Amino acid sequence: MASEETFMRAPAPTPKRTIYTEAMEIFHFAADLIGLDKRVRLELEEPDYEHIFYVTAKLKDRLVPLLPEEAKSFADLPVTQVRNPEGLERLANGNLILNGRALLGSDVAIRHGHLRLPDGHVYQLVPGESQRFKAYRVQHNQARGPYKGGLRYHREVSLDLFKALAAEMTWKTAIAEVPFGGGKGGIQLDPREYGREELEAITLRFMYRLKSLIGPNIDIPAPDVGTNPEIMALLYRQFSDGERERHNLRGIVTGKDVRIGGSEGRGKATGQGVAFCIEDYYADRGESVKGKTFVLQGFGNVGSHAAMILANMGARLLAVNDADGSIFNGDGIDVNALAAYVADPKNLKRSVVGFPGAQRIEKKDLWDVQADILVPAALGGEITADVAERLKVKLIAEGANGPTTPEADRVLQKRGIELIPDIIANAGGVTVSYYEWIQNKRMERWSEAEVDQRLERAMKRNYRIIRDISRNQPRKTEMHDSRPYCIGKTVDSRCAAMILALKRIEAHYLLEGFSQ
Repeated sequence: MASEETFMRAPAPTPKRTIYTEAMEIFHFAADLIGLDKRVRLELEEPDYEHIFYVTAKLKDRLVPLLPEEAKSFADLPVTQVRNPEGLERLANGNLILNGRALLGSDVAIRHGHLRLPDGHVYQLVPGESQRFKAYRVQHNQARGPYKGGLRYHREVSLDLFKALAAEMTWKTAIAEVPFGGGKGGIQLDPREYGREELEAITLRFMYRLKSLIGPNIDIPAPDVGTNPEIMALLYRQFSDGERERHNLRGIVTGKDVRIGGSEGRGKATGQGVAFCIEDYYADRGESVKGKTFVLQGFGNVGSHAAMILANMGARLLAVNDADGSIFNGDGIDVNALAAYVADPKNLKRSVVGFPGAQRIEKKDLWDVQADILVPAALGGEITADVAERLKVKLIAEGANGPTTPEADRVLQKRGIELIPDIIANAGGVTVSYYEWIQNKRMERWSEAEVDQRLERAMKRNYRIIRDISRNQPRKTEMHDSRPYCIGKTVDSRCAAMILALKRIEAHYLLEGFSQ
């Protein structure tokens, strides 16, 4: 029996390797190198706030297709003639959502809760029920400004993942020189398995629960994996609805449609930033992007825009992988045709699979494609040590957050494969989010050309500082000054990026002091 002294006492924590501890390895390494102030280090080691909560929503009735064997017992079931086919919303998993009065006025033949549609398939009618979804918001640090970071709708999210992503936003906003801190959050769900009206209900309820935690000068969400400008519009409406000065709250989210206060160039900003970094990498070597070949992982917002911009610069796309499969064409893939194929409403999964301008390959074969550049623009942890050993590229530009594991980093260094780390390569999104936030505050509208010009200067200036830190080449040029950041020794590019971030964050604490 436990003694009185130990009764009800929590057991001592046992250190374990997690997504967050793995992501923070580079933080600790860089902090040691620069002798980061101990108290500042403690402030940055863990998030300020970790919020976990639940949102509930009432789902709609569904039609779930039966397997052929199951459908045999309904062979004589008459076809239900649907008078309002627009009321049936087909999902990527084959289910149909019954919206509104989808079957009103139709000749409906139902047997034991099953019906046959004109497509010949038999479906089971599943009544909609209320469902609970786990939601998160992690606020990592606000020394430099309001928390800033995306909202992710994905099945594989967790508190630990959002802690890692929120910390990365702290580093990224410092590198981008925008006055924000880091935050991240989202909901544990696969948005492809829910209808448009269901996602609206879930999103509105999410913001209802978030409202007391965020604000245009407190914490500013944006799109991430599984979310888009439409979701941002819903979040803005729910946050501002009924408020007296509603339009002063337009900056509560960024990544909005340009018609409701979004910024020109925001949709392509992350991919544009990746392309600017690649362009500057080759310019530093006296080369051009024109004629280079690249492999792309992920064809969502970041990957598709990066691919189109690189193709316009003269690069050639050889292979693409997404969540559903991989494609390859040694002669080059027509990026615009691929984007149109993915955006086709008939392509419910929004996948590159089946694109007629390329052949299907296995994902494992993607890493064996010989090219100049690899742009990982999907989820984290995709480039493992095993993958890194197989790669046949010269440069990796990380469009995704944390796509390369620490073990893979060491392999890449050993093999001499160059890296443009994520906290600079994909900082274009948060940089243009800052431009959108400023435009909302000032009630201004900037042109796409102005946004692109500002973004190019910001990306290339900070990338050049990182290169100088890596090479221990302190200098001042017309565009940048790396002298305050070089540490007297050469370091790899990921460490150099972290050094830049930590030195900028540390300055706020050392100059402003600590509140008591």
